[in-house]
Amino acid sequence: MKIPDYFISCDWGTSNFRLKLVATETLNVLVEHKTDQGVKVVYQKFLQQNQIGQTQFFKNYLESQINKLDDYHKAGLIVAAGMASSNIGMKELSYGEVPFNDKGEGLKWEIVPFKENLDIILISGVKTETGMMRGEEIQALGLSKYLESYRSGILILPGTHSKHIHYLNGEFNSLKSFMTGEVFELLSCTSILSNSVEKCHWINKRHDAFKQGLKIGFRGELSAHLFSVRARHILDDANKKDNFYFLSGMLIGDELSYLKDMEHNVFLAAPEPFYSMYKLALESVLNAAQVICFGDKVLEKALLLGQNNIMEIYAK
Repeated sequence: MKIPDYFISCDWGTSNFRLKLVATETLNVLVEHKTDQGVKVVYQKFLQQNQIGQTQFFKNYLESQINKLDDYHKAGLIVAAGMASSNIGMKELSYGEVPFNDKGEGLKWEIVPFKENLDIILISGVKTETGMMRGEEIQALGLSKYLESYRSGILILPGTHSKHIHYLNGEFNSLKSFMTGEVFELLSCTSILSNSVEKCHWINKRHDAFKQGLKIGFRGELSAHLFSVRARHILDDANKKDNFYFLSGMLIGDELSYLKDMEHNVFLAAPEPFYSMYKLALESVLNAAQVICFGDKVLEKALLLGQNNIMEIYAK
């Protein structure tokens, strides 16, 4: 079949929902719309009723939001990535297997009828024996365009559950998952440490506290030093905002500690403030030339590139 001139990019995560009407040839975004209705919230609303099945319930929400996109009628397909294919999403799809290549071969997807002249390509995630991801594999697929000249390295996608994906000659062949973001949220919001930290913007004056935390994490001493966040506050009158980044530094340092002395390139793709924090951390233990960074605009484009790649496979 012919690839449509326009498609709707749907990025449905656990906490957020994003739609973009995209011109296929240029990947220019004509209009976009986002809400805080991630699959977790929509699933809870689904459970509170018993008249509509899960798939249809999610379709109804999707349709209500697509109707808010100007010129949405131009679209010939909806390409949905992220948690929409999970057991709390629109329809559960089984995971594909790592490895997968830069053409998208190895990934799984399914056509879900939506409405007249408009179907959904629902993309599943990928798994290994010890890790899994939904959504990041499409970002990785799109980022492969930027990685091919380097041939090999580790791609890092920070987040609630950070992903480290090994890339070699056009293939993503292994995956590590780190619960860095979720652990940080638990410690900083619900543990005894919550009284010793205060959320604030990432600015230069916080860098020293962050670097102190990094050193501890890089040494593999995270568990032994977590309580020092409270001790710094109570005994040393440490600033709570500094402590916020001291704790963050320990966790990020622990996540990245295995990369010390690595000879391969490390690719970082992240929005702010993760971009700056992880860049500083990586350059603390690696040669700066080894650290290749891509900001949020590249990451956003990568999702569209990956979705377009799946659409091309579908059209064959």
